[in-house]
Amino acid sequence: MSSNLENYFKDSVSLPEAHAGSFTEAERTFLTRYVGADFESVLAREGLSRPSAVTSVTGPLSPAPAPAGTAKGDVGFLAPAPAEARALSEDAALEEQLRQAGEFKLVGFRLAGQELALPIAQVQEVLRAMPVTRLPAAPPHVKGMLNLRGRVTPMIDLAGLMELSGARGEDRFIIVCRCRGMLVGLLVEALTTMHQARGEDVEWGLESRVGVASDMVSGLLKVGDMLVAILSVDSLFQKVLKS
Repeated sequence: MSSNLENYFKDSVSLPEAHAGSFTEAERTFLTRYVGADFESVLAREGLSRPSAVTSVTGPLSPAPAPAGTAKGDVGFLAPAPAEARALSEDAALEEQLRQAGEFKLVGFRLAGQELALPIAQVQEVLRAMPVTRLPAAPPHVKGMLNLRGRVTPMIDLAGLMELSGARGEDRFIIVCRCRGMLVGLLVEALTTMHQARGEDVEWGLESRVGVASDMVSGLLKVGDMLVAILSVDSLFQKVLKS
């Protein structure tokens, strides 16, 4: 991890926090597809009804408010926030918001020899990589699942999902993103820097410029002589559900 990210992401251990409630629509769709209609009993059998102990290198960057009526000490999965429907609309509109923004922040990381970035507005936190519970019915790029503070969170092999052909290193970090009422963990090799991006330094509409996984890249950030691909979390998530 670079020195400036080491300063930005203060090492801390985040203890599991239990919450009560039901699953969001996105969580139910994912679990039914890859675990089965009886997913609640499967989760209990696999120990996923209880939050996993995780090590965070950031702490929550932009935590969502707890749902109304959630009592401290409750157990189970986090209830969908009252604003979940609004969140879906906001996710779909995020790329357009970034296009219009004069300045915004991106979390930079390295994967399969490529420099990539994600809008910090969709990043919940960054975790150190850890063993996950595997899902036998899931495709290879869905490596498994964690219960992250009461939210079912699939772990995605991002290089596999994007079909990156460069040399692979060890996946050492998990970038946890929020999308469509669900958390998704993206496995990456290294964190690089926190980009303070200016609108004039980003090129949008890249179908003719990006040769690999162009449907998952929303823009290119110019950093000196280097181009950093800005990924679309919404497109990544939709590809996971369609695979």
